[in-house]
Amino acid sequence: MFNNKYYYKFLHKPYTSSKVSWLSEKNGVFVFKVNKFCNKIQIVFAVENIFKVKVKNIRTLLVKNIIKKKNNIRIKIWKKAYIVLHKDSYIKFNNIKGD
Repeated sequence: MFNNKYYYKFLHKPYTSSKVSWLSEKNGVFVFKVNKFCNKIQIVFAVENIFKVKVKNIRTLLVKNIIKKKNNIRIKIWKKAYIVLHKDSYIKFNNIKGD
């Protein structure tokens, strides 16, 4: 239907932390920073078409970062998606190739 370049505008990059690495080892959950204007259906189609895996469940949330400098306070809002894969699916990030 669409090529992979279309789906890359929904996924920005994988999000890593100690909690995320623990979740991915235990439950097969992967976390991505995504476009804050896209919905769950677009994220699922993007992950399934880019990585060729089956998505079991997805949860999204908005993250609010407050950046304080001397007299400036900026609020940066971004979207995070927790993606649960089926047991037979796994994402290897070192094999990603764009078209």
